[in-house]
Amino acid sequence: MFKITLITGILVLTGILDAAVYAQETDPVLTSSAKYSMPESALNAEIGGTVVMGISVDATGKPARAVLISGPMWPCGADPAKALEELSATLTETMMSLRFTPGTTDGKPDEKAIALTLQLKNPKLALVPGPVDPATGKPRPTRISGGVLNGKATELPKPAYPAEARTNRDSGAVSIEVLIDEDGKVVRAGAVSGAPTLQYAARDAACRAKFSATTLSGNPVKVSGVMTYNFVP
Repeated sequence: MFKITLITGILVLTGILDAAVYAQETDPVLTSSAKYSMPESALNAEIGGTVVMGISVDATGKPARAVLISGPMWPCGADPAKALEELSATLTETMMSLRFTPGTTDGKPDEKAIALTLQLKNPKLALVPGPVDPATGKPRPTRISGGVLNGKATELPKPAYPAEARTNRDSGAVSIEVLIDEDGKVVRAGAVSGAPTLQYAARDAACRAKFSATTLSGNPVKVSGVMTYNFVP
């Protein structure tokens, strides 16, 4: 498995990718590690969460290309275009520094495409402990996981179908990671899967969804989860 560790705001990538073998065909295996520090602009823009990087590894084990496929999360209503651009550029630079044992086709080294899923932890988004519960002596939870949230929405706007996606005949499911505040408002969102041309439209729809307030033992809490949108051409 690909292991990810955060040390004082630095993302450390270590480990190997699972390799599937079918008729002498294998995926690249990571043989190096790298440290990644989020740009200050991304930290200040409250960017974080899941990102998926696509990497094409050549027959020598060096990345030939790297691109941000999906993610991260950022606040609804914000448009941190420059910070997202800097984040993508620095992630790409880090991915290009990795080294792999090359993948194979028919037992021979060959260029292969893989995807790496990373968790970007922004120190500015660290959970603040809740007040201590007198009954347990422990801090009360301030956030819970709600799983798939579509069916729990009181308002669920449909996403627009982008013209570029229609032209390309892009379709299918897009999953959006969201954070809902104590009042039932979606305050953060980011795509975790789906066609890139559909992700912004799905994220916009998720940000406009409404939910009832959630309480735990009578106390209001935030809710994290996923919303899925299906695009049919």
